[in-house]
Amino acid sequence: MTEELSFYNEVTWTGGALGEVAFPSDHRIEVSLPLEFGGVEGFPSPEDLFVAAANACVLTTTLAVAERRNVRLRSYASEAEGVLERLGDGREVTRIDIKVRVAADGDPSVLTEIFSEVSDRVPVVRSMTSSVSIDFEVVRP
Repeated sequence: MTEELSFYNEVTWTGGALGEVAFPSDHRIEVSLPLEFGGVEGFPSPEDLFVAAANACVLTTTLAVAERRNVRLRSYASEAEGVLERLGDGREVTRIDIKVRVAADGDPSVLTEIFSEVSDRVPVVRSMTSSVSIDFEVVRP
């Protein structure tokens, strides 16, 4: 793998409180302000996507580490909650709590090692100034 990867998207205002994020793969996501700030119900906000980016990156990092360690995951589910607070003259997502439930074949101690490695390696989380907690729970397959 190269030392540097680039990720690209375009955002277009589509009217009112709505916009669209477009990716080179032609995948598109409609976005809105949070409802509390005059947004439109049913659309994710940039804050939702920020929290989702951390949550999704925990998934993909877990998949990569488990594969490298030859651990077969049977199931993975996670939920994340981010908290937006007023700080000074602006707002900031100050913390994100991610709860992960994993079922896998193999030695539970190896899973513990994987979880520790994942917690240290998630690139999106490492790039955030928000406090991010990741809680892993092993469930029966």
